[in-house]
Amino acid sequence: MDLAEPNLEPPKARENEQSNSDETASPRNFDVRDTGKGGQGGQGNIRGDADQAIEDMSGISTQANPQTKRDVAGISPVLRFYEGDNIQGRTLEEILEWSDTKLEYTHDFIQILFPIPERSNFMLHPAATLDEQTMEAFRNRPELQASMRRALARMLQFFGFDYQLIGLDADIDGAVAGQRLVHIVPNPEAFPRAARNWMNSHNDLRITRIIRCLRCCGMETEAREFYRALRHLHTSRTGHPRRISDRTFMYWTRAAKRDLRIPPDLSDAEAEKLGET
Repeated sequence: MDLAEPNLEPPKARENEQSNSDETASPRNFDVRDTGKGGQGGQGNIRGDADQAIEDMSGISTQANPQTKRDVAGISPVLRFYEGDNIQGRTLEEILEWSDTKLEYTHDFIQILFPIPERSNFMLHPAATLDEQTMEAFRNRPELQASMRRALARMLQFFGFDYQLIGLDADIDGAVAGQRLVHIVPNPEAFPRAARNWMNSHNDLRITRIIRCLRCCGMETEAREFYRALRHLHTSRTGHPRRISDRTFMYWTRAAKRDLRIPPDLSDAEAEKLGET
């Protein structure tokens, strides 16, 4: 089941968010996996190889911009956050260093880490949503996408997945410079434990948000691969202790496949009417 080609027209903002509960020669790759010590709070090594691999792929540093005291009038707080600014007491670098426990029990960070066009009741900044200009910035600025890949790597580690990014040499099989393959797979050791915590919880909503955000920001490859991994989990219980409900998977499918103008929480009937306008 392949994903349809995305419609990249900017989505319209809504008031409320969803309420449902072959390897090629000379590759470069990294795995992000849970290497933390001792139980659920293990933070793991989320920088190092992962960050360096992302920088190697993009040719752009992902370190925070030290300039935070500047005129920010008219600049999206989402862009400021991903450029390294402190948004109401938090920076991207700080969140990436949080333990799994803090990621689990803090509810107002995911909205700026993976923004979407729709507003949420839990937000660090009232304007931390994706508007047309912010989406265009992410689609056209590789350094922003590189930083979001770091955020994705951290959350995938939290969920118990390995995130493998493989770069292809430009002279191999017609590959172009910067082309990459993305693989997201459950980590055999970390996933069973992690899944006991996040499956059938508020993290289902986080996953819907992450998929939608990645697509809105021009990261269809990552969104498609994450959805593929989730689809496999939905159809097979091998390696995880709980079953993903059909309702939850429906929202993930909507986030992965719908026209980006239509939010996942809109019913199929409402979505059909909106698609006709």
